[in-house]
Amino acid sequence: MKKLLLTLITTFFFFNIYAEENKSKVSYDFRYRYEYTDDESKVSKRRRNRIRARLGSEFKPSDQLIIKFRFATAEENSTSSNQTLGHGFSLSDIGMDQFYFGYAINQSSKIVVGKQSNPFFRSNKGELIYDGDFNPEGVAFQFNKGIYFGTLGLFSYDKTSFESVSIDGFQIGFSDSFNEETYFKIALAQYNFDKIKGRPATEITWNGKVFGNQMDIDGTYLNDFNITNITAEVKTTIGTQLIPALFFLDIVDNKDAKNDEKGFQTGIKLKFNRLWEATYLYKDVEKNAVFGALVNSDFGGGGTDHKGHQMIISYSFSEKLSFDFIWFDNKKRMETDYQSAFLDFKYKL
Repeated sequence: MKKLLLTLITTFFFFNIYAEENKSKVSYDFRYRYEYTDDESKVSKRRRNRIRARLGSEFKPSDQLIIKFRFATAEENSTSSNQTLGHGFSLSDIGMDQFYFGYAINQSSKIVVGKQSNPFFRSNKGELIYDGDFNPEGVAFQFNKGIYFGTLGLFSYDKTSFESVSIDGFQIGFSDSFNEETYFKIALAQYNFDKIKGRPATEITWNGKVFGNQMDIDGTYLNDFNITNITAEVKTTIGTQLIPALFFLDIVDNKDAKNDEKGFQTGIKLKFNRLWEATYLYKDVEKNAVFGALVNSDFGGGGTDHKGHQMIISYSFSEKLSFDFIWFDNKKRMETDYQSAFLDFKYKL
C-alpha cells in the first residue's frame, strides 16, 4: 500500500507539471452514500455507509493523441468502485480504473486502446446491459459523421482460464432533430459474450456468483449471450413552461437463449430548473436476457431476473456539489419484494 501511494503521488506530481505546460486537465470526484435496503428474502434490513473516489488525468501530446488514466477506490468488482465503511478502520484499496489512449484517425473517426469508459451509446446512460462503472479492456473503433455514428468494440473479459471470455460489440445509429426543440438519437447494437455456456460461475464472474442467469443441473451456464439491443432517446420540452424532458427506451433480446431471453427499460427525465431534476424508469429483465455479472449492481440487488421501478431526485447546490435521492421498488427474482434507498452527496471537478 505504501509503494502504491508513493507511486500515485509521484505520478500525479509529474503529470500535473506536464498538464500545466500542455493545457491538459486533472479531474476528480467523490461520493458519500448512505444506503438502506429492505430485502424480503433476508432476515434483517441492511444499512451501509459507502464512499467512492476517483482521480484522473488527461493530456494531449499532439492534436491527434489523447492519453488518460484514472485511479479509483477499488475492490475486486467489475461493476463498482464503492468502499463500504466500518471494517475496523482498515485501509481502503486503490486501483487502476481507466488507462487508455485515443488516436484520431481523421475528423470523423478514432481508435481507443486500453482500459476505457464504455464506448457504446446507451440512452440516458442506461444500465440494462452494462453497469455505469463498467470499464472494458480492449480496443474500440468509433466514427461520427453527420447524423450517423457507430462503434466496433473488441474486449477481453476473462484471461484466467484456458478458454478466455471475450465481449465483441457492434453498434450503428443516427441522430437528428424534428425541430429546434425536439432531438432524437437511436441505435442498433449486437453484443456477443463468447465461451460462457457450459462453464461454472467460479470461472466466469469476479466473485463466483451467478447473478441471476440460468444454470443447468451441473451448476454451469445454460446459455451464451448473443444480445440484440435497440436503444433510443428523444429530447424535447413539455408543458406550458417548456420543461426540458428526455424520453428513453432500451430493449434487449438474447438470441442464444430459448427462454426468459428478453428485457427492457423505459422512462423519462425532467429538468425543472438549474437546481432540480427528476428521473423515473421501469425495468423488466428476464434471467437469460443479459449477462448478469455486468448489469446495474443496484437494481434488485444486482444481476438479472428483476422488474420494477426506480426514481431519482437530484438537487444541485452548485456546479460541483450535488445531492441525489434514489429509490428502488423492485420484484427480485420477479416475485420477492425489494426496496432500497440511497442518499448520495457528490463533489465533482
